[in-house]
Amino acid sequence: MIKDSILLRAKGTPDAALLEQVSFTEEGDTVVVECPSVFAQKYLGKMYRDLITQAARSHLDRKVDVDFRVTDPAKQDHGSSRTMDRTPVQMSLPACSEPQASTGLNAHFTFDEFVVGSCNAFAYEAAQAVSRGEWARYNPLFFYSDIGLGKSHIAHAIGNDVLSRKPRTPVRFVSARDFAHHYVNSVRNDCMKTFRNLYSSASMDVLFIDDVHLFKNKEKTQLELCHVLDDLIGAGKQVILSGFRPPASIPHIENGLRSRLSSGLSINIKRPDRDTRARIVLHKANKNGVTIPDEVVDFISENVHSNIRDLESAVLTISAMSSLMKRPVSMDLARELLDGTFKKQQTMTIPAIMSLVAKSFSVHTEQLVSPSRKKEIVYPRQVAIYLCRRYTGEPLQAIGEAFMRKHSSVIHSLETIENRYTCDLAVKRDIDYLVEKIESELA
Repeated sequence: MIKDSILLRAKGTPDAALLEQVSFTEEGDTVVVECPSVFAQKYLGKMYRDLITQAARSHLDRKVDVDFRVTDPAKQDHGSSRTMDRTPVQMSLPACSEPQASTGLNAHFTFDEFVVGSCNAFAYEAAQAVSRGEWARYNPLFFYSDIGLGKSHIAHAIGNDVLSRKPRTPVRFVSARDFAHHYVNSVRNDCMKTFRNLYSSASMDVLFIDDVHLFKNKEKTQLELCHVLDDLIGAGKQVILSGFRPPASIPHIENGLRSRLSSGLSINIKRPDRDTRARIVLHKANKNGVTIPDEVVDFISENVHSNIRDLESAVLTISAMSSLMKRPVSMDLARELLDGTFKKQQTMTIPAIMSLVAKSFSVHTEQLVSPSRKKEIVYPRQVAIYLCRRYTGEPLQAIGEAFMRKHSSVIHSLETIENRYTCDLAVKRDIDYLVEKIESELA
């Protein structure tokens, strides 16, 4: 069912309570999303239109449009259209509903699945200490790193280990975006008491907030977060945080919040060295029951060095081809599969992406590297930096040099586009179009 698919995607987030109140009906080639209030109509239309459209088309196996409407009371009683999901609509305000029991933890992210090397040994030992209950020593505990290096994994591992030792311990994982959405919804619906009860020291022992750099420019949310941190840390509860950069380098956050984020232990998780990459390859292969010769392990660990996710993807790709094509895992297979990927990465260079973006936004390539702060130049520049990071495999320093930007400016561009991609449909359409163009060239 459409609703089941949407709820599964939103499970553990503050939006789940709101989506529970929605029903779906079909009117010809339109799927009507019946919302309990005008607020829900506008909010869900902005945040979930693409996801619901995709789910509806998959469920009906044909092209349909999606329309968000406030529930008609008469239709609830009689109904003139065919109902697709018959869950009764509850008219209570979503922010006032009881909090979800889910911890938000990923059960697959455990210490057993975390491969330790020189790049992350300090983070691992600190996480182990926290999971044993040595909270007062490292509070708050702040992990920062580039994308895909394990900062979320190790934080989830703490929560999972705490629950394995004491199953009834109240633990909660939330992203910065979900925390901010929940706060805004609670203010709008006059339900701050429910919000504060959920995040109080009486309700949890361990709180993990991911991607705290997304709190920038959200002054009221930052102030509320300060109250939450003061309450939890003052009561001896553990707070774990993560982001792209250390607290002192996060732009556009208030000094009060910056001080609180910096008051504990901040740990940088670095890019894995060659030996650690080899251990990750072997660990992933063993977990999937695949035997990989040493020379293939060396080949992968030598050539795939962007992040851990890419290492895992390389192992899964080789394993799948070996199984489906009934061929042994060998150097020939590794080169056949991975050499193509590397060559494609090499052909998608920073200048090539600059040219594509400049053409798409009707600007000159030279303007992307100019000091101009005009909106019509800054936005394409940020998009180009984001795509270079995604498709070239070049380090941030090299990307910064190509655009004549400092490292902090490159990080800011990445954060800005990633944040706007999930919240701004126009930005999402721009990125999706350019991604399609790039991947068609790589195919």
